[in-house]
Amino acid sequence: MDILHAGREQDDNNDNPVVDDNVDEDEQPNNMPFNVSEFPRQLAAGDGHVQEDVRTALYQQQAESGRDYVANFNTTPPRTVTLTKLRTMYRNKDSLGAMGMLSGRHRLVIGNDHTIPKDGPNVVPRVGPHYIDHILYVGNRKGLDAAIPKIRADHNWQVTLDLANTHRLWPDSNVACLPFNPVGRMVYIGTRLQEQLWLAVVPTTFFEPNHPDNARAAYPALNAPSTALTQRHALMIVMFIAHAFTEMLLQDIHCRERYPVPLTRAAVKESTDILGRVDENHRRIILRLEDFKRLSHILNTGWDDWVAQAPPSWKEDNFLTNNAPVGVTIRYGQNQPLLVHGALDDERRNWDNDRNYTHIRQFTFSLATHISYLDVREWREVPNFQNGDGIIYDKSSDDPMRTEVNLEDLPLLDGDGFEINVYNEQGFRVPRRAPVQFSTCGALLNLHSVHELFRSDDDAHGNTRNKAHFDVYPLACTKTLGNIQSRSLISNFLPHLTQIDGALRPPLIGDDDNRVEGDIVPGDPIRGASVLHGISCQIYNELSHRVRDEAKFHPVQLGMISAALSGTTAKDAARRRWTRRLQQCNHSLPHERFNDKVSGDNQPQALRFENTYTLDVYRMNEEFRNGRPLLKTWSHPTVLSPIKDTIVVFQPNRIPSLFAWATFPLTALLETIWEMHSNTLVDGAVIDPCIIEFTSMVERALNFSHTGNARVLCRRLMDRAWISLGIIHDGLPSISDAFVAYGSLNTGKLVIRQELWPVDQDTRRPLTSSRRTQELTYSKEHYEAYEARFTIRHAINFLPANIFPHINNHAVRIACYAAEIAFRVYFDDVKHLVYAKVLHEIEPALEGDDRHARRVAKDRQTALGRWLDEDYPLSYSGPLTYLLRAVVDTNEGNTALQLTSSHLGNKPISFFVDKIIKQSTTTLPRRQPPFIAGGNFLAVMRVAIEEMKRCASRDSIQGKDVDSFVSEAISHVCESLKINHIPWSANPTLDRGNHSSNIVHNVWLNLGAIGAPKPAPSASFLTRRESIQVAALNSSAQVQLRDSRGDWSASETTFNPSIPLHHLSLIVSIAFSGLVPCVYAPPFQKAGIPKGSNQLALYVQNLEWVSRPKKGGINAEPFITMVTTFIIALYDPQSPTSSRSDVREWVCKHSNKGITTLALCRLGLAKACTTRAFFSSKWGIDIQALTSSEIAEKHEEVIRLLKTGGAYGGYDAIMYLMGKRTADRLAKNLYVKARALPTLGGTTSHFSTAASTPSSSSPLSFKRTRRDWDDDSRVTTAGADEISQKKKRS
Repeated sequence: MDILHAGREQDDNNDNPVVDDNVDEDEQPNNMPFNVSEFPRQLAAGDGHVQEDVRTALYQQQAESGRDYVANFNTTPPRTVTLTKLRTMYRNKDSLGAMGMLSGRHRLVIGNDHTIPKDGPNVVPRVGPHYIDHILYVGNRKGLDAAIPKIRADHNWQVTLDLANTHRLWPDSNVACLPFNPVGRMVYIGTRLQEQLWLAVVPTTFFEPNHPDNARAAYPALNAPSTALTQRHALMIVMFIAHAFTEMLLQDIHCRERYPVPLTRAAVKESTDILGRVDENHRRIILRLEDFKRLSHILNTGWDDWVAQAPPSWKEDNFLTNNAPVGVTIRYGQNQPLLVHGALDDERRNWDNDRNYTHIRQFTFSLATHISYLDVREWREVPNFQNGDGIIYDKSSDDPMRTEVNLEDLPLLDGDGFEINVYNEQGFRVPRRAPVQFSTCGALLNLHSVHELFRSDDDAHGNTRNKAHFDVYPLACTKTLGNIQSRSLISNFLPHLTQIDGALRPPLIGDDDNRVEGDIVPGDPIRGASVLHGISCQIYNELSHRVRDEAKFHPVQLGMISAALSGTTAKDAARRRWTRRLQQCNHSLPHERFNDKVSGDNQPQALRFENTYTLDVYRMNEEFRNGRPLLKTWSHPTVLSPIKDTIVVFQPNRIPSLFAWATFPLTALLETIWEMHSNTLVDGAVIDPCIIEFTSMVERALNFSHTGNARVLCRRLMDRAWISLGIIHDGLPSISDAFVAYGSLNTGKLVIRQELWPVDQDTRRPLTSSRRTQELTYSKEHYEAYEARFTIRHAINFLPANIFPHINNHAVRIACYAAEIAFRVYFDDVKHLVYAKVLHEIEPALEGDDRHARRVAKDRQTALGRWLDEDYPLSYSGPLTYLLRAVVDTNEGNTALQLTSSHLGNKPISFFVDKIIKQSTTTLPRRQPPFIAGGNFLAVMRVAIEEMKRCASRDSIQGKDVDSFVSEAISHVCESLKINHIPWSANPTLDRGNHSSNIVHNVWLNLGAIGAPKPAPSASFLTRRESIQVAALNSSAQVQLRDSRGDWSASETTFNPSIPLHHLSLIVSIAFSGLVPCVYAPPFQKAGIPKGSNQLALYVQNLEWVSRPKKGGINAEPFITMVTTFIIALYDPQSPTSSRSDVREWVCKHSNKGITTLALCRLGLAKACTTRAFFSSKWGIDIQALTSSEIAEKHEEVIRLLKTGGAYGGYDAIMYLMGKRTADRLAKNLYVKARALPTLGGTTSHFSTAASTPSSSSPLSFKRTRRDWDDDSRVTTAGADEISQKKKRS
């Protein structure tokens, strides 16, 4: 059930002081019923195959899909390989030969030398022994009756209460075993021996047997993420138990405050010692039988009064008032034998004393029967008197033509040596001989024919359909042999279940018996409702049960090698887990441990048939309380005969070897990978991510070979590698040469084709297989950092052209891409923060009765969803509206819809960047703003900065320039991603103590302040022309600063492109140089010059650019320096040029070059105010400088147009700043690329620009309308197309 798996994921983040931090939950002792379909959380694939894919492949030779890689797989013919050949390779340790088999498609053939024909006279099935493996009791009234025995006293009986682990999840995924919906209702309270004790807080209607809500399809459901009670509700249960213990005067437990408000764990610990005494976090409380009965009595009689007296804040969600606790117990894994010879009376007595069935509503149990085959070498005849005095028949009870036989006259064997079978009255076979010397043979189900076990009667058209759905789980790379599981029982078992149920159903008495007097037959009462129901069944080999008897999963199923390879950069507690993984693998690899565990003779290999039932035990006759009728049914010919037809019998001790031999190609490959890399696994080392992901895929294939569960196979990645396609459709896995170079497996030199590694088409992130392993072994933060490094390093060689295309320098593009990856993670952190906090605020209103509050909460919820879908959530444009509506609670009177501003005031983007760099480069930093507690941004940004510095080093950037390089890349991405404001820590209050550094969702820091000038950027971040200009200006500055008599120069204030005026002046000077030699204005006539300022501006922009004969220059390069210097000089109040309104000295020297104040008007960096601007103008009067805000506005728009306009960005920027005539002139001179004129009737302006799309990346989460694996077209490779583009460019 998906909600149970989701709940287990949620439980990962639960702060549990009891759990061993160094042991993964998948390696903990077994705490759930054995389930064929169960698989480790570490290998749960988000885009996993479904089990139906495996079942379909049984009857279909080709994989279905329109993908190229599937077509290539289908057109590759499979070859056969015998189990004998694999056995030879395994025994000869021919690893290269086995690995070479992975290069093509192969199907396993199991020859007759490994199996035994089951139709011979001396090969017979053996039914038994029998076991009970799972017991679940549910009480029928408030209290703990599910755990209370029938006995009055027992000095050995005790219960251990453990209220520190109330967050545990209900362990049984088969919720059909419960008479209510367990989601959000279960709370673990302790144990008694092997039995777990739970309370289920069920609807009060549960205690009314005939209420409509008690129909299975109508169970009331809670909106909860898992089966566990919320922490708040769990603490209420804890407080009730503390209240009960106070009344009981139990030990030293006292309840100082019955209803602490606010209700927190700390408040509960302050109110009572039930969770632990002073400085004790985990207290276990031992209860005697008498104590336990008193606690149950108080729960039954005192719950309603306790709830009635609870404060309103405890009951605002109506959970306490609408629900009440009932006891539930569950026990599994005990595998206790049943029908022990000579002990039937003891069993019946034990069952009777085990519970007081008067107060049990439902009893659920699993009975397992082993069926194996015996290869008999010697028999002994069973004397006829041992078969009893009953009537003996020649056929079973299902044959109406059966007749009585006399054993004295009936031969023991027929002419072919087969025993002549005889049957008793009930139809069971009566054995006439017994084996003396024999070998026990293992068996597996033939999945090709197993559907016969679930067939129904033919319909009117002669069609046969399966009566119940079932799933198949192939084992050992065979495709056709393995386990099954179904939510029903096999078809031939059902009539016997109905017959047994008929005998157990209580007779109707009194008014319930509505027959007329003449219809009543003595001794034949009318029976009531059914009391026995078949819930599910699973059939699996006993070996699976053995290797997982003590632990949830055997190490071979856990993906331990990829965890060891990927943990070298783990920190703190995660590093200890990596050390443990490393030690485990160095000691022995997981498959080696499995082979050791199952080696040797007499390993259990029988088929285990396990049925789960529910029963109203208190209504059944006492003589049936040992399960005998159900267990004996497996021996009935009508049940056993179809089972025999679906079984493949193996030679003795062959099945354990089958796993080792069939999986040898995979295990040999894993051993090779480990030998290649184990010596490099030191702290801080970075293993090639492609190796880690490839190892993870191989381990997933190995897990599938042991479990048959398709959910461990990553569809998008492993299908492309052919690994999952091969293991599903052929049995043996195969590896495409698009992943591993052809022939490299045969040589033992694993060559992964990184250039063809598939990436997500939208995000450009490489597809991975190890996510869950890394997240659960180490942390989500660890994986995010790993994936970021993988993405960055992959992009170094295979960066698509549409990633920051406006940047010419490859190292800078990579650095910006690295920063963008990190900021996308930051966006996720911010979204998770806001989502969690807003949802917490609105949930009470959504579930409450106040219409107005509920409407406001729904509006906030809708706005929150819209904001979560934004690609640029920290922008001031569209997202801000949704953010305000989501975060601001208008119920509190905040009708202005304003976010709370940080007490720091407005800060420049450099403040944000500096904070990020400082914390990301500090060893063991304390997490402070802007990093969000529990987020992954810090870990990812650390990796991103490391990779940025590597890029700088490869580009020969050294010293302080490296820091500038990193800072500029991060700043550039902040601008590209429109980061205008960010969440910040709460504003300080008057309370004493340190100010909290935790980020909150309702205090935001504005990043719009103007920052202080910074040093010039590294040359690599600019274009070649900009780099030359910066170098020239800086060199000039250094020369003049060494001479105290030097004239003033614009270079005295070091040129800095981060200053809008400086950057804009450089852009304008480059444009001016592109006009050379046409840099002059045409002759003027006063009569044609307009007088208004707007008309003047338009007139100036429409002037032609002309040349003058024998004047000016034709070399454009010097103009860049001269124009830049002129602009800076005019705008600097300290320069001599700026202080003279007529600037005559400059005009006399440079007017013949066209560098005049009028030219500045035409270039968009000055304003013509009077008509004298065209004749002997005065600076500051006739022509005026732009204000700082005007310059900043123009600079921002010019940069935006340059970045977003693509090939036309230069044209758009020039047209915005200087007008269309200047833009067309530069286009004619090939300095910019002109846009085509719009088509007639078109609606798009030829100078319109697209929205800002700095790169193709997009957020990875909170896109809730589509799963990644549902749109396979979004996956591509950094392959042929990009390689061909590189060749063209070279």
